[in-house]
Amino acid sequence: MARQARIVIPGQAMHVMARGNNRQTLFFNSADRRIYLDWLREAAKEFGCTVHAFALMPNHLHCLLTPQHAHSLAKTMQSLGRRYAQYCNQQQNRSGTIWEGRYRSSLIDAEHFLRCQRYLELNPVRAGYESSPAASSWTSYLSHTGEKVEPWLVDHSSFWALGNTPFERQLAWQHFVQEGSPHREDLEITEYLLKSKPWISQATAMQLFKSPLDVVQIRPRGRPRQRI
Repeated sequence: MARQARIVIPGQAMHVMARGNNRQTLFFNSADRRIYLDWLREAAKEFGCTVHAFALMPNHLHCLLTPQHAHSLAKTMQSLGRRYAQYCNQQQNRSGTIWEGRYRSSLIDAEHFLRCQRYLELNPVRAGYESSPAASSWTSYLSHTGEKVEPWLVDHSSFWALGNTPFERQLAWQHFVQEGSPHREDLEITEYLLKSKPWISQATAMQLFKSPLDVVQIRPRGRPRQRI
């Protein structure tokens, strides 16, 4: 079966996830996470991606970024994936792939962006690793609340719309994340990501695609039922 083509539109944000092979650990300590973020920053700058948010879990990672060119996302993730795999194998004295196949990606529009960013920054809490988003040092949450700023991150226009000053935006974001996300929404984001489908509004789909239903609709597995 042929690989499904990725939907990448320059200037449109993307939710990206990569997992360890067989769910194996990718990040063993803080040094590993810092190296990955430094190399993400370098690869994104080299190949033309703007990074908005991230979450590094022990055996997988999420990023929200906007590619500037059609090839930007693929080249950023491929370069970063090879570089980190070599580093990880050297550190752990092993060989072979560390990644579970290709990274997953889902196109995100402005209407859904903040909810997707909240999904990322609540990941450690949802997985039971932390009691609150502020307790995690390896998501972008503390940067968006002004407590531990990652200066290379670029806030999305949706985030800028939260307030007229940095303090207003940071406080608004803190409240939005503390509200939590509905379980149904978390499941929906996950499903669209795993199936590499755009998580966008119908209006955005109509603007971007000639056949919007074919692009954004998730169909059940298996053969379609025959009408009787």
